[in-house]
Amino acid sequence: MFMKKFCAIVVVTMSLAVSGCGSGPVDEKITVQSSAIEASVRKTLEGFEKSGQLGSGMTALESDINGIKLSDSAKAETLTKMYRELQGLTKPADIKAKAKEMISKL
Repeated sequence: MFMKKFCAIVVVTMSLAVSGCGSGPVDEKITVQSSAIEASVRKTLEGFEKSGQLGSGMTALESDINGIKLSDSAKAETLTKMYRELQGLTKPADIKAKAKEMISKL
């Protein structure tokens, strides 16, 4: 009697365990349209152009510029160079001018 119950439990447990095993997770690449990335870059730069202040948006800006590399490496290279220049600026007028210049490259 004990052996029948034990075997039944083992069979049920194994069938549940095996039925949950599929082909495993699928590695899917999620692509973000470059226009969405460029819109994010534009929005960040417009904020810098308006305020003349650099802030936490710099990290997101760098990440977004790297995202542009996938679709337009030449544009991304230009923006990366300008981003490095922007990082070194402290005067609000200079920040506004550089942000405006970067927007024109989008």
